[in-house]
Amino acid sequence: MNRRISMLLAGGCALGQAFFLFAYHPVRRRVLGDGPALLVRHDRQVLEVDLDGFAVRDLGRPDGWVPQLVFVVLCAVLVYAVLRAVPGGRPRFGGTVLALSGALLLAAGLAELTGPALDPGAQGSTLSAQEWLVRARLDGAAGVPEQFALWTLWLPVLTWAQTWLLHRWPAAGELLGMADGADGRAAPLLPTARERRDVVAAGLIPVVLLCLAGGRVLRHTNVRELDLSSLTFDPELWLPYHPPALIDAWSGVLYPALRLRPLGTEHTAPWLATLAVCLVFLAVLAAALYALAAHATAGHPLRFVMNCWYATVLAATAGALAECAVAGLAPLTAPRLDPPDGQLLGLVLGDAVRFGAVWGWAPGAACLGAALLVRRHGDRTRPPANKEQLSHAE
Repeated sequence: MNRRISMLLAGGCALGQAFFLFAYHPVRRRVLGDGPALLVRHDRQVLEVDLDGFAVRDLGRPDGWVPQLVFVVLCAVLVYAVLRAVPGGRPRFGGTVLALSGALLLAAGLAELTGPALDPGAQGSTLSAQEWLVRARLDGAAGVPEQFALWTLWLPVLTWAQTWLLHRWPAAGELLGMADGADGRAAPLLPTARERRDVVAAGLIPVVLLCLAGGRVLRHTNVRELDLSSLTFDPELWLPYHPPALIDAWSGVLYPALRLRPLGTEHTAPWLATLAVCLVFLAVLAAALYALAAHATAGHPLRFVMNCWYATVLAATAGALAECAVAGLAPLTAPRLDPPDGQLLGLVLGDAVRFGAVWGWAPGAACLGAALLVRRHGDRTRPPANKEQLSHAE
């Protein structure tokens, strides 16, 4: 899609989001007056997704409006980049919708991380998992930027779909077309399935390491009663569990769902449920990275890294939805048993998107490095084109 229409659609999406975020409460105050109803927070929900929790409430404090501004600006930039990358001939609707979803969730995760840095009472720019939970209890909501991004996803998707439906009209067709008027498709970066599998394996390495680190944060509270007939002085059974100091400090942006063994007093079913959530995340991420490797072309390294970043955010979101499903089907085996009332979706969604926003560049950089190494090795081992033609002629 060309530059002009991409800027138009991205700017329209950003203006719509900014209008709602900055004008919702002033307009509501003017219409309803300064009544007690305005003191109720997060009282507008659709399908349990918070609508007004991310709206600006206090312009007098930087942490009251800067995250919203960061979200709007990042959404405009990322949506523009996604639309510019849409092929002009036959756009992939599913891939474009997923890329737009990842872009909006990535913007929401980065915007949420700016809140603690701007809070006057914050001790640091990074909160631990327990501090995020306390913050959710005090605010009465969790993951509100991510929930706002989910329900505003229709805005860029609908405007882009309408644009492509109208592009067959002669008047509208002059405004649309290939990016910079280019036609055709570049050569694939990874032509063989083996090369793609190698790249996917390299991209999963940093994510698995981060999951192993994050697993040290989570300890299930559904445990067996201790058998007093067999006394033990194992500190894992008697003392409160504390992860290492470094992991605890970064636990707010780690994925707390993978432990390779159950704890001493933990039932097997809760541990398997915890492990299943992380396996969903890893399986979705592997499939997404393989699809991206299959469509990757030479000459766009930054685009490839950003697509892997989006894939990490979306895979973590799939893991969050799996955790919500486990909590709904078997509450006693859910990975976390103490979320605030009605905030399970926001809590797990916030954890997942923050993880993807902070660490999504790692699988992207790993995939890009592996792809360049595989491509260089393939160029060295692959015979030149003129020799192939001579062998076929003989």
